[in-house]
Order: sequence, then structure tokens, then C-alpha cells
Amino acid sequence: MRDISLLNYVFQTQTGYSAILFSENPFKIARILLPCSNKKHLQKEIINNKAGIAGSHQMVIHLAESIQDYFSGKNRSFSSGFEKWMDYCNLTELERFVLQETSRIPYGKTASYKDIAKAVGRPEACRFVGNTLSKNPFPIIIPCHRVIKSNGSCGGFGGGRELKIKMLALEQL
Repeated sequence: MRDISLLNYVFQTQTGYSAILFSENPFKIARILLPCSNKKHLQKEIINNKAGIAGSHQMVIHLAESIQDYFSGKNRSFSSGFEKWMDYCNLTELERFVLQETSRIPYGKTASYKDIAKAVGRPEACRFVGNTLSKNPFPIIIPCHRVIKSNGSCGGFGGGRELKIKMLALEQL
């Protein structure tokens, strides 16, 4: 994110407290912080991302409601046009390709790190894919939780392994 002060919008899901970090002029979604049960931990993440001021915006409220619906099992897709508001400015072209490919994984399905690496034309770059997804600024919208190891095991996740397992199980209902 550029040297623009970010605002934060904190909300609660069935899984815990979450936040959306955004700028107003121009409006851009900078980051989504995954739900956690410890609100103090979330506040620390907000401050670490230089988004100490609370704010609100119509699109942020809509996104928060979509995330709440996702965690309650009501929302199966994020095709509401959020993509055009996401700020990719700190990502390389290859990282963007990885995120774009990841965003194509359908609800309830998974792909391996190797599948994503092949799809972006770098079949040996599984570790790069994992590192890129670990920094995914838009989890849930870009469903990095749907990327697993080639052997079928879970793999890592920015929100923790437990949350990844919960999200994958939620999508199987």
C-alpha cells in the first residue's frame, strides 16, 4: 500500500473478529484480516498495518456482510465486484498471476500448490506459490485456503491451520 493512511472496519463473524483495511481517496481495499477469537490480537494486526483509525464505507460494509455470510454458510461466492476495489500495488506481476489463478478455484473444491504453479507457467515454483499465498492480502475473496499440498494434506495458512480446516469443512456442507 502506498503512503496513504488506512482506515479499518472491524466486525464479528461466527469464527471471531475480522477487519477490512481500506483507503478512502481513492477508495481501495488494502487488506482483509482473517477472523480471530482474540480482539486484542486483531487490534495489534491493525496497528501493524498502519490502519489505526476506524472508518466506514458502503463497499466495506457490503464486503463485511459478505464475509459474515460466508462464515455462517450463506455465501458461496464473492462475485459482487470487489475485485475492482482491491489494491495490488505491492505485488509483483507473478504474484498477481498466482492470486488470479487461485481466485478461479470454485467453492468446495481444492487445488494443489503444484497445480497453481503449473497454471502460471512455473511448474517448479510450488514454494513461491506458497509464499505468495501466505501474504495474500485478500483472503476469502481470493480463496487461498483452497490450496493444499499435492499429497492432499492441508498445508499452511495465514489464519492458522485450524481456521483453514474449518473453512474447507464449511465449504463441504
